[in-house]
Amino acid sequence: MYAVGFICLQVLSIQAAAIQFTKEPKSQDALHGRSAMLRCEVSDPTDIKYSWLHNGQPLENSERRFQEGSNLKFNAVDQRLDAGNFECVAENTATGEALHSNNASFNIKWLESGGVILKEPVSDGEMESSSVVTLRCDIDGHPRPTCQWFKDGVKLTEKTHQINNKERTLTFKNASPDDNGLYYCCAKNAAGHVCSNTNYTLNIIDKSFPRPVVTPEDQVVVRNGEAVFHCQFTAEPAPTLEWYHENELLANKSRDCFFLFLYRVFLLSNGTLLITQVKPRNTGTYKCVGRGLRGSQVTLEASLLIAEIEDMVPRASKVFTVDTLQQVECNAPRGKPPPEVWWEREGQRVPTEGRVHQDGKYLVFSPTEKGDSGTYTCVAENKAGRRIQEVTFTVATPPVWVDMPKDSHLEEGKPGYLHCHAQANLQPEVTWFRSSNIIQPEDIRFKIFPNGTLRINNVEVYDAHVYSCQTKTLGGQLTGHAKVAVLEKLKFTPTPQPSQCLELDKEITIQCSAKGREPPTIRWSKADGGELPPHVKQKNGQLRFTKVTRSDAGNYTCIASNSLQGEIRAFVTLTVAVYVRFKVEPDNTTVYQGHTAILHCQATGDPKPHIHWVGKDKPLDISNNRRFQTMPNGSLVIRDVTTDDTGKYTCVAGNSCSIKDRMVQLYVVDKPVHFPSEEEDKAPYKMIQTIGLSVGAAVAYIIVVLGLMFYCKSRRNAQRMQKGQDGEEPEMECLNGGAVQQNGHTTAEIQEEVALTNMGTIATTEKRHSHVNNDKLHFPRTNLQTITTLGKGEFGEVLLSKAKGIEEGEEETVVLVKSLQTRDEQLQLDFRREAEMFAKLSHPNVVRLLGLCREADPHYMILEYYDLGDLKQFLRISKSKDDKVKSQPISTKTKVSICTQVAQGMEHLSNHRFVHKDLAARNCLISSQRRVKVSSLSLSKDVYNSEYYHYRQAWIPLRWLPTESVFEDDFSTKSDVWAFGVLMWEVFSHGEMPYTKLSDDEVLEGLQAGKLKLPLPDGCPSKIYKLMVRCWALSLKERPSFTDIVHALGELPSDSKV
Repeated sequence: MYAVGFICLQVLSIQAAAIQFTKEPKSQDALHGRSAMLRCEVSDPTDIKYSWLHNGQPLENSERRFQEGSNLKFNAVDQRLDAGNFECVAENTATGEALHSNNASFNIKWLESGGVILKEPVSDGEMESSSVVTLRCDIDGHPRPTCQWFKDGVKLTEKTHQINNKERTLTFKNASPDDNGLYYCCAKNAAGHVCSNTNYTLNIIDKSFPRPVVTPEDQVVVRNGEAVFHCQFTAEPAPTLEWYHENELLANKSRDCFFLFLYRVFLLSNGTLLITQVKPRNTGTYKCVGRGLRGSQVTLEASLLIAEIEDMVPRASKVFTVDTLQQVECNAPRGKPPPEVWWEREGQRVPTEGRVHQDGKYLVFSPTEKGDSGTYTCVAENKAGRRIQEVTFTVATPPVWVDMPKDSHLEEGKPGYLHCHAQANLQPEVTWFRSSNIIQPEDIRFKIFPNGTLRINNVEVYDAHVYSCQTKTLGGQLTGHAKVAVLEKLKFTPTPQPSQCLELDKEITIQCSAKGREPPTIRWSKADGGELPPHVKQKNGQLRFTKVTRSDAGNYTCIASNSLQGEIRAFVTLTVAVYVRFKVEPDNTTVYQGHTAILHCQATGDPKPHIHWVGKDKPLDISNNRRFQTMPNGSLVIRDVTTDDTGKYTCVAGNSCSIKDRMVQLYVVDKPVHFPSEEEDKAPYKMIQTIGLSVGAAVAYIIVVLGLMFYCKSRRNAQRMQKGQDGEEPEMECLNGGAVQQNGHTTAEIQEEVALTNMGTIATTEKRHSHVNNDKLHFPRTNLQTITTLGKGEFGEVLLSKAKGIEEGEEETVVLVKSLQTRDEQLQLDFRREAEMFAKLSHPNVVRLLGLCREADPHYMILEYYDLGDLKQFLRISKSKDDKVKSQPISTKTKVSICTQVAQGMEHLSNHRFVHKDLAARNCLISSQRRVKVSSLSLSKDVYNSEYYHYRQAWIPLRWLPTESVFEDDFSTKSDVWAFGVLMWEVFSHGEMPYTKLSDDEVLEGLQAGKLKLPLPDGCPSKIYKLMVRCWALSLKERPSFTDIVHALGELPSDSKV
């Protein structure tokens, strides 16, 4: 029991001895106003409570000084409040024991500013000249600061002045007016550096020193006005006074009287200077100088200026939005003196308080209201006059609909109006969009009126779109949409050609089709009212001649009518003729240099055909070249041929109803070296023998040809006869390594690049065998039903139609129909060649030629069509934000796929040596399955008219062409590669017009300078853009081939992050 008690006492004794300071507060230096901390810690903080004593009294926490844990923290030490001793008390709350630390204090360093005071004499009034004057610097601090004295900003030294650093005084033993000035002091110690907060101006008065009584003031007066400078000094004895102008003395001596009178300057006896008529020469600085018996002279300065004020801009205008805080400054004009500025409205000063008030030179609207609109006047005025500036403020309010766009049914062929009229306090600015594409003011198809109304000058079927208008002011904007449906007029689709030809003794059908709001009835009649002869039948708009006779010539009328729209008429004049046929066709010919070449060509027809020749794609100028001669029968004779004459020659035969051409190749070769032989003696006999054989062969040939013609005519099948003529191959045999025909002329087949479009097609070298098989591609015109007109191109209208049975397994197929509605011979030839070329192409990414209608005018070319239409419209719609247009964003993967498909189609064209010449998004078709095909819509006349440029009598797709095509008319696969680069840019720019910010002339200049390059489209992968840039290389050799492009696109990763 005793042992247990002993152990408990031992534990208690150990606990009682446990309070020991490991950190005690220590005395330390501190700066007045700076932070500090006194630390306190014990070895075992269990159950320990800390408190602090200041000078033996418990310390209360404040924001400046407070206990933080066991420590005492000072945010800002104070020299007065923190003077004394601090001690830390640690108390064990369990045992009640408390332990006090040693005392700690701060050695507080401080520096406090004060003023400069007069120590001796006691007051300013007792201060006299030659007496003792002492100034004291009332700056105090710890440790004691050192002091410096300054007079008028100049430091004083102990060498020249009596300075007591201990007392911080400055003493003048014999003060005089020379000691007058502004005195201040600065002091520093460990706490910092300060200067006196109040200074002392010493003013020792010596009556013999001149002292200013009246000081001249600066003067600004009007021109020819009066200026007065007052100046007086006092001293004993009386001081002298002199005036100077620009340092030149003005005196009242007799010799200067004239000068003073001339300048209207007068010195008055009281020292005043009077100038009666101030001129520019009087302006400047005037000095009034006073001199006394003792002391320095006193100089007082004043300036004289002529009052002036500059003009202000007479009118200005500003536009604000409603319910905003606005502050407008009245910029005062420069003037002397500075003009006073204020604001007025309707002749009354704007008040200095209220919602609309002026604050100095500012006019404040707090906030703006609609009624604040109006004219305010900024007024500036000084002695020179008043200037004003009228400022018109307009408070823009959000537009409010008066007549918003509404869904409309517009009549085709008439003007159509869509309204977008809104009211606002500021005329709203109106912008119209057609399927999200902005309608430009220069677009001649539209007119936008000042009130916002849009007029479609001549409504077409393809104007059926969603139109949007945006009307906006600074106060806000409104957007309205209207869906336009076009009420089709009763019209022919297309209008029958007014003048047509019928081939004698042939079965001919004249087509007349029409469309209206309800299907029209179509019938034919003779213009003179006579009955149609029995062999002429009409059905479904077709006028069918079973066998054309001479009497069928005349005027006919096609009448289309329905119950809603009445009737329309088309007048057609029919001419009966015998179409052109070649009696003798030209053949490929080889002749020796220097010899005469004869290219035979004879044709028949009624009226008699005219024959002319085209050499190397240019009409031959027979009249200016004596070596060339056209024979009366049409054959071409070229004398003294040279190697420059080698090339293609085309015989073109035509009359008023038809035109045909045949192309041949002329080769001019060097004559081989001839060695004399025994056979030469027999030459005359052999020549006679050769001539006889040739004449006999020619006669036999003519008899055979005439027999064939008679046989074909008796069969009354012109198409089969034509097929027989075109399809029959001449017999060939090998001679000197070449193919030779019966007449001895060498034949050569040269494949050449051929253009697809109507922009100057390059002819193929296949002569008469290249014509499309009419029987195979012939499609009955009666099986075509027009849906709508897509637009117009060089050949004529481009129609969207339904074709019955044109595709196997389909009852009806939507097709694209290009019509030939021109009498231009070159365009007719281009149309036929385009059809022939499409017939030769077969690729999944090139449109197919499905059929031809050539039995009557206008001729039709029927091409494959895709349901989403042309790629350009698809791309535009994909970025549309219009709620009425259902659009879906295109992924990068889909864009790359589109480009790849176009590249594959163009690779097929280039492999067949075809040049497109108008490759662009508008000339590609796309399906809902995102399948793309290269086509040739070429709607250059209306829908895409803005994308073509009239240059050198031709419409060219300027923004898609390289330099060599525009300036040198050089088209090749490499120019198609350039256009493909632009097409890729279109795809990644969502159908935006290339170089949209440049005019056509600026694009032309950029091409000529070789500095034109389209920017990187948003979101376009860098590898795709690098491929575009390669396509736009100025050097043709540096541009990739379409095979290279297909490979490059195929190597891109399959995901969309290319």
